[in-house]
Amino acid sequence: MQQASINHITQTNIKLIITGMILMFIIVHIGFHATYLKHFPEFTKFNWIHHIHGALMGAWVLLLVVQPVLIYHKRFTAHRFLGKLTYVLAPFIMISMFFVARENYQAGILKKTADDVMAIQSITWMQLFMFVLFYSLAIYHRKITAMHVRFIIGTAILMIGPPMNRILISYFPDMGAPNILPIVLYLKTAIAASLFLIDVAKKQNWLPYLIVLLAFLFSDLVYHARYSEIWQAFGNFVAHNLYQ
Repeated sequence: MQQASINHITQTNIKLIITGMILMFIIVHIGFHATYLKHFPEFTKFNWIHHIHGALMGAWVLLLVVQPVLIYHKRFTAHRFLGKLTYVLAPFIMISMFFVARENYQAGILKKTADDVMAIQSITWMQLFMFVLFYSLAIYHRKITAMHVRFIIGTAILMIGPPMNRILISYFPDMGAPNILPIVLYLKTAIAASLFLIDVAKKQNWLPYLIVLLAFLFSDLVYHARYSEIWQAFGNFVAHNLYQ
């Protein structure tokens, strides 16, 4: 982001963004402590794919916290430097998300039917799709702060999903995964909808959050259509051409 454009962000807005990012960081830590971090240092249930993916996603979460802090303290040079590092980090995250999806498919197919495995992969693939979409739009609009920030916040909303699933499944197992997964999907959509409505009410540029909201609504639709012929056909293509 350009320094002149960054300066237009009010201190109040930056504080709100920092608060939101810290809450996101706490949720991520609690969620992955329950299913990943507590296994340190043995990590007997995990392989190198999980470790690399975890490190990359952890780096992204840290950036989401650090970047607005740098803006708040007017450390614009450091902010731009870390922003440029995402040109390398983000593609590796996308690649790692694919390999985790493939790993989960290959493990899941040993216990469930192909239809069931690809149905649950609807969430994973939509996470990948939305991360690519939001990050690409954030970089494309990097010189327009209002749009850049909102698309980056879209990636932060994405980060809430996996740890929230783990928190609810670990601490409220009686709820059952079939009930928990849609609840978390709706939570992310509700957050996006709230941000969109706030922009509309304040007569600010609501287009970025509209795009974010529509993406989450599309993700919800795909989840509910996870056993449809269209999604299963996509799953068969992925399994036979990308997961082999």
